[in-house]
Amino acid sequence: MKKIFPALLLGLASRSALAVAPPTVPAAIDAMGLHLTLDYEARQLVQAKVNSLCRHQASLEARIALAESAFPLIDQVLAEEGVPADFRYLVLQESALNGNAESKHGAVGYWQFKRETALDYGLTVDRQVDERRHLTASTRAAARYLVRSNNSLHNWVNTLLSYNLGISGVQPYTRPSDADAARMNIAASSSVYILDFIAQKVVFEPACAQHAVPFTPWREVPATPGLSLAQQAAAFSADPATVARLNQWLLAAKVPTNGRAYTLLVPLSGTATPSPMLATSSVPRRGPRPAAAPMAAPVVATSYLRINGLRALVAQPGDTPASLAARGGASEGFFMKVNELSRNELLIPGSPYFFERKRDAAEQEYHIVRPGQSLTAIAQHFGVLRHALLAYNHLHMGEAVQPGLVLWMAHVRPRNVAAEYRALPGSRPAPTIVAQRPAAPAPEPANEETEEEAEEIAAINELPTEVPGAPVLALPSAPVRPVAMPSSPASPVVLASVPVRPLPRPARPVVAAPAPVATRPPAAGTYTVAPRETLYGVARRLGVRPAELAAWNGLSLTVALQVGQVLRVGASSAAQAPAAAATDTYYAHTVAAGDTFFNISRRYGCSVAELQASNSRPEPSLRVGEVLRVPIH
Repeated sequence: MKKIFPALLLGLASRSALAVAPPTVPAAIDAMGLHLTLDYEARQLVQAKVNSLCRHQASLEARIALAESAFPLIDQVLAEEGVPADFRYLVLQESALNGNAESKHGAVGYWQFKRETALDYGLTVDRQVDERRHLTASTRAAARYLVRSNNSLHNWVNTLLSYNLGISGVQPYTRPSDADAARMNIAASSSVYILDFIAQKVVFEPACAQHAVPFTPWREVPATPGLSLAQQAAAFSADPATVARLNQWLLAAKVPTNGRAYTLLVPLSGTATPSPMLATSSVPRRGPRPAAAPMAAPVVATSYLRINGLRALVAQPGDTPASLAARGGASEGFFMKVNELSRNELLIPGSPYFFERKRDAAEQEYHIVRPGQSLTAIAQHFGVLRHALLAYNHLHMGEAVQPGLVLWMAHVRPRNVAAEYRALPGSRPAPTIVAQRPAAPAPEPANEETEEEAEEIAAINELPTEVPGAPVLALPSAPVRPVAMPSSPASPVVLASVPVRPLPRPARPVVAAPAPVATRPPAAGTYTVAPRETLYGVARRLGVRPAELAAWNGLSLTVALQVGQVLRVGASSAAQAPAAAATDTYYAHTVAAGDTFFNISRRYGCSVAELQASNSRPEPSLRVGEVLRVPIH
């Protein structure tokens, strides 16, 4: 103990001067060119957020280091565009200065732009470049958005709120006296978005002014077209891994030679190593680690993989829920909850376990059950909630799934569409179950995360990650199936583990990537319905959309087919010419349960207004089974 104590003092002395109590929220603060007065309740709410931001010291210091590196570049752009410098704190609120941040609503990058808005403000988003992940380019787009909003609102506080709610969404929070006001009162009833912004300013303004955390200054340099990031890093005598982390806007191997001018961020030579928090969650990269404080335990970077858009770790032999949760930076209770684990349930080596709530739908539409696979293993493998699969397929909790069953993974199988079974190699398909069962409950809505869980997710997302030298571990095998071995009456029953086939991970989602409607419909033909076949099954077998097959035969999508029924395949010759002309520039999308104009437009990369106009639909209402015309861009 005597030997440890001096070393402990040395380690504490090496820490920055920031290891103090969180700053106190003042009763009044100058921000964005206005004098803001906070009432008692508002101060308490802001103070709670300040305390939360300061709770994890290592995370706070990493964000301060990022802010020190990024703020000079951000400040320059804001000044050029005429935006108050305090909006530098908004990027911390939006993404914690993580250029690879992605929200569940599809917003990406430092300033959390959705694709359509990014394109509207001049950012490039394609297969080679995503400027939402470019610090200065996205900052300039955000600044122009703010200027445009302020030209309408004439109040920077309301303009701040419009960044979250839009111009129309901010109207209920504005008053006529707000226009060109020099003072505003902030109450507990004010938007949480404004209170959070004030908390960011209260924490990071004094912290950055102290310059107590080591950081690496960045500079912006012209990118040379046709060269890779590694080649350009060598030209500036910079570390290639660091340059790669700072420029994740470049998705291609080399800077495009399309005539556009791009810039790179590079660390200034001879300066400190960048903060490890630069490593991102969705595209982790290997990079140098900062020197550890004396006697401090080494920080081990965690290698994550992405399944269904969620962060996951693969369980290793000997892992327990507690050890794997700790490896991913989560509490054991949170880990058990998001992975739907029961008390004392063992982890399966090779299976993925998640650090975000699993989704209501998988990336692929269907999955054929293989021998040895359970519904629990399938749900875990594809990152989808178990109760959602039960509801989609009208199954009961604990009901076994038979090999060959076609599971609906993303939406509910219509009640009058029979369960479908496919023949597997070396096996016979299970008979179709025709007995009526009571309706399975609809998928339960995801529980709203608590404030503690939201903070835990935020802390997990900020953990450093890296790509290991070897490929990421293979996706999991289904759990072993216990088989009872013969035993004498006097001896206990012995269970032997029989390995089963691993769950296949499809290279591509089955229906996730839409293809344009063929300009020439398939040649007209016929198909004779076999026993137990459904309209959906026949459509998949023929490689056509169920809605098209139904339209060619004048049927509804929920019709029950008769054995021996002859179906027309393809449009008639009389209808081919107009059909081709009508679909030259459109996708055809069949509306499924849960579809909205908004998520359909996101899937195809068009706007809601374009989608409604293409279908002459002034009202945003949809019917399951109808076919929409989606404009091709």
